[in-house]
Amino acid sequence: MKFGNHLKQERLQRKFTQEKVAQDLNVSRQTISSWETEHSYPDIGSLIRLSDYYQVSLDQLLKEDIGMTEYLKKQEILKSIRPIIWILTAIDIIFLGFLMLSLFDIIKLTALVSVIIFIMGLLNITAMIILAHFRNKIEIKTDNQSSHFKLLIFLTVLSLIASVTFYFVGQYKFSGFFIGIFAGLLVIMIVKKFKN
Repeated sequence: MKFGNHLKQERLQRKFTQEKVAQDLNVSRQTISSWETEHSYPDIGSLIRLSDYYQVSLDQLLKEDIGMTEYLKKQEILKSIRPIIWILTAIDIIFLGFLMLSLFDIIKLTALVSVIIFIMGLLNITAMIILAHFRNKIEIKTDNQSSHFKLLIFLTVLSLIASVTFYFVGQYKFSGFFIGIFAGLLVIMIVKKFKN
């Protein structure tokens, strides 16, 4: 039996309304409805509360439901890549710091070191974008959310290109301005993409 049907059957056997279950589990009625229609799935904590609430083992709730087990596997994968995301974010921040310090002549870097740091930063940002794409494949997103994120990526890359262009033509103030925009967009993109 499908997970949502099982939840609904357990609720109806006890003659509970969705409102009562939602109130008892401290969630909205729409959440209960969404679980029963399998438009969304509960997280592990909610799944355990449902198991206790209906006095049904997790095995019985999940038995024969491929959708729910796939959802749980995807959540485990997403959880395992979070540390990688934080490490890459820290590296990006260090990269931006070095770039900003060198642009404003606070520290002096040789041309070779500047190019190496810049290439490392670009590779790191590329890794972040690849991880974001991987996460997109795992999660179910609406078309509207996906198009907003694509626009954000485009603006981030465009600001980086503008910054590099101004830097190489000697317009350091404009380059710094676009690096600031780039850094802000990058932070927004990371927070938007990898928030819990």
